[in-house]
Amino acid sequence: MTAEHTLGKHFALNDGNSIPLVGLGTSRILPNETISVITTAIDIGYRHFDTSEFYKNTTQLGDGLRQALLSGKVNRDELFITAKKGATKCNDHTKLGEYINGMCDHVQLWKEMEDVVDKGLAMSIGVSNFNQQQIKNIIQTCKIPPAVLQTECHAYLQIKDLVKFCQDEGIFITAFAPFGSPGLSKYKPCYKECDILKDEVVLDLVRKYERTPAQILLRYLIQRGIGVIPKSSDAVRLTENINIFNFSLTDDDMKMMTKLDKSSRIFSFPFFKEHPQYPYSEELN
Repeated sequence: MTAEHTLGKHFALNDGNSIPLVGLGTSRILPNETISVITTAIDIGYRHFDTSEFYKNTTQLGDGLRQALLSGKVNRDELFITAKKGATKCNDHTKLGEYINGMCDHVQLWKEMEDVVDKGLAMSIGVSNFNQQQIKNIIQTCKIPPAVLQTECHAYLQIKDLVKFCQDEGIFITAFAPFGSPGLSKYKPCYKECDILKDEVVLDLVRKYERTPAQILLRYLIQRGIGVIPKSSDAVRLTENINIFNFSLTDDDMKMMTKLDKSSRIFSFPFFKEHPQYPYSEELN
């Protein structure tokens, strides 16, 4: 996918729906701040919000969206809400974490996701933290192919093979942790600290374009055809993170950024290669 396909603010999914390239990640936004963050983000121009039951702030996120809808600042058909839900069973006989031929029965679970679409409860469906083989298993038998793969992706973890595979299959990739989740180790010491925002290559481009490190990192991803869901609670950074559509990195810039790849995963789920922690996501647009 070439950069010319990523210069707009939305991307057409393989099911005909449209997803904003920049969304707001809501992990680690405190519940007592969430309503304010959501309403502020909508005022700034965010229309894509990523959430999960695991984040413990979904009620407040819903309240913030409700306030914005009732105020008339936004219409429901403008919003794209990504929800991830955990499964308690793979089927009647297999618990999540057990294996069928070495992996969880993703195919059966995907059929249940297709039922969600058939019932009109979601417009688009996708997967989260899947590898190529798991996606292939679904594609071989599905009625509705995955529209999105959400996965960790940033300049230090470029997952080139997975990106190419998904783009060849028409599956849009959304990158979580596009900045390497700085400060995460303060909350969870088991995670590695990532200093990608301070990388000298990134800082050289900051000086060249008079942009923030965050804007350089986000621009790099969208020019690869990858959507982003950076997390922030700060109004200034929220504004900066979405204002990345009025400049472009050159081919040489992109090549320099590509060399930063360290295959360095922050979220090293112990069972990542076998089955995902959050198997399925609903793209509720």
